[in-house]
Amino acid sequence: MMHKYKLLVLTISMASIFSACQTIPEKQETKSSTHTQHWEYSGITGPSHWGDIAEEFGTCKTGKLQSPFNITADTTASLPNLGLNYRPVPMKIINNGHTIQADQMGGGQLVVDGKTYTLLQFHFHSSSEYSINDKPYPLEAHLVHASDEGELAVVGIMFEEGKPNSELNNIWENMPSSKGENIVSGKTVNANNLLPASKKYYRFMGSLTTPPCSEGVNWYMMRTPVTASKEQIKRFKALYPMNARPLQDKNNRLVVMGK
Repeated sequence: MMHKYKLLVLTISMASIFSACQTIPEKQETKSSTHTQHWEYSGITGPSHWGDIAEEFGTCKTGKLQSPFNITADTTASLPNLGLNYRPVPMKIINNGHTIQADQMGGGQLVVDGKTYTLLQFHFHSSSEYSINDKPYPLEAHLVHASDEGELAVVGIMFEEGKPNSELNNIWENMPSSKGENIVSGKTVNANNLLPASKKYYRFMGSLTTPPCSEGVNWYMMRTPVTASKEQIKRFKALYPMNARPLQDKNNRLVVMGK
């Protein structure tokens, strides 16, 4: 139990992963202030150096189940349905210096295998961090959840170029152009509007894709991409031309593709 809480404490300390620290007990929040090490996506603080920046980032270099990687299915099975029970929440859009993220406090839950995970936030990467059968995508969303026991679950969604996405318009129109947050009175954000019609997915274990790269994260990657227009992709890239960790080794982890 304590190991799981330690994992959650590490992850909430990174602004690029959690903005909803109100969901964590106060005694854990106080520990997050120790993690002030600076990292980026290039240069001397880029991904190849993350594991050397700080002791608590060591898993970025030594971990064996690191994310992202090229997703290829090892087996096909009847996986449990994902209970994606999301609802609109007041708009709070954060530019944290690494990505654009939408706070989702009160935004609902993911229920799978009888386990409930609370949705904390979602954020974006461009180009995609994962690839699927060697295919990368221009944009990827990560919906980040945590259980009461401190277990983490991320639902991944790929975007391919096509029709505009109405929820992206909603977010992009209100995202700060520099580091900071924007709370918009009277407007909401709804994670449901990012989901594909088909809820079939790949299931595997992985890690956070940013420092401290903690492992033991339950990943559910949607098999079907959704669309974003060329202009929407370009608008995100104007702020973050590349905020994706390079592919890591798959190693011996099992990837199950749902029927």
